[in-house]
Amino acid sequence: MNAKKWLVPAAAFCLSALLFAGCGNKPSVHVMKAEISREPFTIETKAIPEALHTAPVIPQVSGNLISNPPDVGTIVQAGDVLFQIDSSQYESQASGLRAQIAAASQSSAGTYASPVDNSLEASLLKQGIITRAEYERIKGRKGGGAPAVSPSRPPAQLVASLQTLERTIANCTVRAPISGVVSQVYIGDSHLALTGKPALVIRQDSPVTASVEIPAKMDRVMEKAKDEKTLTVSMSDGSDIWYGELKKQPNENGEKYTTYKVQVDNTDDEITIGNEYSIRIESGQNVPCYMIPKSALFGEDQVAVVNESNLIDIRHVAVASDTGGFALIMDGLQEGDRVVTDPPKGIELGMQVDVQ
Repeated sequence: MNAKKWLVPAAAFCLSALLFAGCGNKPSVHVMKAEISREPFTIETKAIPEALHTAPVIPQVSGNLISNPPDVGTIVQAGDVLFQIDSSQYESQASGLRAQIAAASQSSAGTYASPVDNSLEASLLKQGIITRAEYERIKGRKGGGAPAVSPSRPPAQLVASLQTLERTIANCTVRAPISGVVSQVYIGDSHLALTGKPALVIRQDSPVTASVEIPAKMDRVMEKAKDEKTLTVSMSDGSDIWYGELKKQPNENGEKYTTYKVQVDNTDDEITIGNEYSIRIESGQNVPCYMIPKSALFGEDQVAVVNESNLIDIRHVAVASDTGGFALIMDGLQEGDRVVTDPPKGIELGMQVDVQ
C-alpha cells in the first residue's frame, strides 16, 4: 500500500531524470493484456519436510549419569533404556525405611492375642467328636465366631515415603517414550541430568509433514476439492513421487494466506528430513486467475506493467504454479494490465518504454 503513495512521484522523478540526461533511447517491450480466465487451481512450491511426531525425553530426577546417552541417529524402540541416573542415594534411603517398617511391624505383632474358646463346641472339636466344618457351622449359627485378628500395619507415613522413593528409583532408569530415531542430544560432557530439562529428542521419520502457504481466498476451493475427491497432493525429489494428504491449519481472520500441512507416509525412509522437495497440489477445481508467460516473471515474484503514460510499474504477484511455459497468477494483477512479456535486463520502476 505504501508503494502506491510514492509511485507517481517516483515515476515523475525517473522520467525527468531520463529527459534531462538526454537519454533519448527508450527500450522497446512487448506486452500482453491481463485477462481473467478459469483454470484448474494448482500450487507448486518448495518445502523442507519435518517429522510429524517428536518426543522430548525429560528426566523426572536430577543426578549424574552412570551410562552414556545414545548418539544422534540411534534408532530406539518405545520402552528401551536410554540412560541411567545414579540412584545409590535413593536406594540407601529406601533400605533404611524398609528396616524401620520391619521393626515397627514386629513391635506391633505382640499386641494382638487370639481369644481362648472355652465353649462346648471347642471341647467337642478337640476330642474329635465333631469336625472343623461342624464346629464352624455351629459357631456361625450362634453368631459367636472367633473375632478376626487384625493384621499388623506399619505406620502409614513410613509406607508412603518408601513408595515415593521407589518411584524415584524407577525414574532413574530413563526409557524411550516412543519408537524412532534420536535427533537431538542435549546432555553434554557433564553427564548431568536435570529435572524438567530435555535430555534428548526422539523423532519418527514417518509420516513427514511440510508447510505450504495458499491464498486464503482459495480455502473454499480446497474444501470443495476434498469433498469432491478431486484433490491430489504429492512430494517429489525430481525422480520419485510420494502422494499424501492436505491438512488445513488454524488461521486468524483477515490473513492473506492460510497455512496447510502436506503429510506423506515415509515408511521406507526414502524421504530425507532436512532436504528440500517439490510440493504439488492439484485441486481439480477451476478458479479465476491470470495466465501469463513464465518469461514475464523476474526476481521471485515480480512482473513489469506498462501504465497509460508508457512508464514501467513493478508489481509483486502471487504465483500459484507454472506449467507449459505459463504462470498461473492468483493475485497482484488487474484486468487489462499491460504485462511486459519479456522484460529487458535492467528494467526499473518509472522507466519509459516503447510498446511494440
